[in-house]
Amino acid sequence: MKKRTVLKSTSALMLTLAVSAAMNVPGCAEEEVITLTWLNHYAEAGKQAWIQSVKEQFEAKYDNVILNIETVDAGNHKTILQTKLASDDAPAVFDLASNADLAIYNASGYLADLSDFECLANVDPDLLKEGIVDGKQLGIPIELSGYGVFYNVDIFETYGLEEPKTLSELKTVCETLTENGITPFATPFAEAWAFSCYPRALYDEVCWHSDGEFWAKLMDRSLKFSDSEDFRTQMETLWSFHEYWSDDAFGTSWDSAQSMMANGEAAMCVHGSWAVDGIMSYNPDINIGVFPMPVSENPDEALMIKEPGQQLVLYNFEDEAVMEAARNLYNLIYSEDSMRVYAEEAHQMPSVPGDYDMLPALLEIMNYPAEQSFSEAGLTRLDAEHQDVVFETIMNACMGDSFDADALLDELDAAFDNIAE
Repeated sequence: MKKRTVLKSTSALMLTLAVSAAMNVPGCAEEEVITLTWLNHYAEAGKQAWIQSVKEQFEAKYDNVILNIETVDAGNHKTILQTKLASDDAPAVFDLASNADLAIYNASGYLADLSDFECLANVDPDLLKEGIVDGKQLGIPIELSGYGVFYNVDIFETYGLEEPKTLSELKTVCETLTENGITPFATPFAEAWAFSCYPRALYDEVCWHSDGEFWAKLMDRSLKFSDSEDFRTQMETLWSFHEYWSDDAFGTSWDSAQSMMANGEAAMCVHGSWAVDGIMSYNPDINIGVFPMPVSENPDEALMIKEPGQQLVLYNFEDEAVMEAARNLYNLIYSEDSMRVYAEEAHQMPSVPGDYDMLPALLEIMNYPAEQSFSEAGLTRLDAEHQDVVFETIMNACMGDSFDADALLDELDAAFDNIAE
């Protein structure tokens, strides 16, 4: 009995030692599986294809990491993100629009410092300025965005139209299009974020370009909207084109506007450069051009707006293994190979310089002369709260049959005063 017992004990000991040894042999231990969630709001087909290519490459290279892609509607993105952060369900990777948003989320302790990430060496240094808060690199832009008037080149050529450089020339273009049964502007005003491209193409070129602290002064209340004649003028310009908007402009979605552009129902839309991919998803053969939005009768005042696009940020996890996995993910995202897909298949202007085969409209934006461009990198922007107030207030003012610029400015001042209290 004792011998049998000894044998059993000896066998158990040998098994224990064998398992213990195996656990210390490289390659024998089972690695912990890490899941990283990337929360995004990219509706364009090309961007989704790019994200999927990142996922496939990343999971093939790191078999102990799962990259979970969670795509939500752009209009609900901020609410969903804030809900997840508040409920301890934070995504690892998400995007923020500006340095003002970075500062707010950083103050709550949500953002990791990316200053020592190797991928920063690949990114355009001018664009990186947008992601710096208190000396730390908290966000990394994935793209350069351009704002202007995107148009159907074939329609312009059919009616002998040239790119307008002044407001009167733009009015003439609109009249010609209307006379020929074509809607001048596809206006997706059912969505506030899409509506916002129209006023900002005007006031950014004039108000912010002339004073880099324009928005900062409005937020700290050292400047009133009612004291800015330039802002008033640009709001009146916005309304002056309302007769050239889509029928039922405030019932038109961004998807519908893209379709209108793609099928030739409308000739122009004021938007960001991501519109190119969206429109081409409806008609890959469309020939798209771009020009700066005219703001006056002086052609030199029409500027191509360039800004750092969405910035990827990283949640401030304490787990070192998760942070290392995220570092590897960022190195892949901001590699030239990844950004080639972003440029050539998603039709975007990547933040990583490279020799890419890009669409003519995007190349035109990137190569627009500096003296005819307005770079918004590193300037103080509106934070999300103030920005929402501006867009919603202007949007509401444009919904009626008439427009009162003075009342609009007074309402904006009252709203900003209320936030400041």
